[in-house]
Amino acid sequence: MSKPQRYRFLDLYRGVIVLLMLEGHALRAVLEEGAREGWWFVVHELVHGITGPGFLFGAGFAFAIATQRRWEEALRLGHPFRRRLWRSVLIVLIGYALHLPYLSLVKTISETTPEQWNAFLAFDALQCIGLALIALRILLLVLRDEGLFTRAVLVLLVVCVYSTPFLWNEGVSNQLPKWLAQAVNGLNGSFFPLFPNAAYLFAGTLVSWRFLRRAQEGEEQIFMKNLGIAGILLILGGYLLDLIPVTVYPAYDFWYTSPNYFWMKLGTLMLLLVGLWEFENAMRHREDRDIWMPRWLIVLGVESFVVYIAHLLLLYGWILNPTQNLTVLWGLKLNLLESFLVTVGFIGLMALLAKAWNYVKKQHPVLMQGVYWYLGILFVYYFVTNPW
Repeated sequence: MSKPQRYRFLDLYRGVIVLLMLEGHALRAVLEEGAREGWWFVVHELVHGITGPGFLFGAGFAFAIATQRRWEEALRLGHPFRRRLWRSVLIVLIGYALHLPYLSLVKTISETTPEQWNAFLAFDALQCIGLALIALRILLLVLRDEGLFTRAVLVLLVVCVYSTPFLWNEGVSNQLPKWLAQAVNGLNGSFFPLFPNAAYLFAGTLVSWRFLRRAQEGEEQIFMKNLGIAGILLILGGYLLDLIPVTVYPAYDFWYTSPNYFWMKLGTLMLLLVGLWEFENAMRHREDRDIWMPRWLIVLGVESFVVYIAHLLLLYGWILNPTQNLTVLWGLKLNLLESFLVTVGFIGLMALLAKAWNYVKKQHPVLMQGVYWYLGILFVYYFVTNPW
């Protein structure tokens, strides 16, 4: 199968989502409670309600692009498949590692409190992405047919969305092991449980998969027009369906478990994608396109994985820097202007990190592989051998 070209609007989409994520997390971390009153903060929170789903939606793009580019490898149980499967497993492991209470296996087993175990097992974006990707890779290997695969992903998406209100239930949580309950719903502190969040990744996979196929046929403009219409219909349909005074689910929370709200957010992400595609087309032949489509923002999207991890460490801290992070330094202490300046500086720092990481990865790939292995082995060594 032919190699798909690189579409800048997909990278720009991820860059915009990462930018919104950095701004939202940094501002919430340092802005004092008294400055959060007013309509502007309500709008701010509504806008940032799509950053998590947007991050997962974008992860679906990456899967579709990489899979179409190496289609034959995805259908064979060979080294390339095992390597990609290991990367997905590694994403899950890194997600859990970011929740470790101590840099010591012995101390983690012997001294971790029930509250710390609960925090460790909580599902975050990385666990959700990693497990969803594992499911997609195995599904593709089993089905071995593009049509069957995309239809199966669509079924997974719908089942994931409409089973969420049933699974976000105390009775379900009490019947499951703690680690599985954390993966299924957010009742015990998980920010990104599989239900409904994996459905955003499935949706991103389907949208990107279909877009790339239509683009190969020279019909990307028709596809994006239809995608825009679908986005509007999802938003309107979700809103109108929620107005129907019929109770279907045993427990219903519009902001967390509602299928209607899921469709509204998915429609918003579709419209954002269409808007950025139109924007790229409008800027394509302009001399000032690099101003309106800045390279740093695109690189921020390309290196979204490392930026995501780094911003968590610097903003909230980890076992290596529990007191040297922005939340401890300025958490809920700054006024609006001070918070704005800190946020801008934080975004600038993450943009520099993304640029440096991207440069080394491209210019010195062997060195970068060595860095990955060195950091991984060093962490495992200290975690296993450290007694405290």
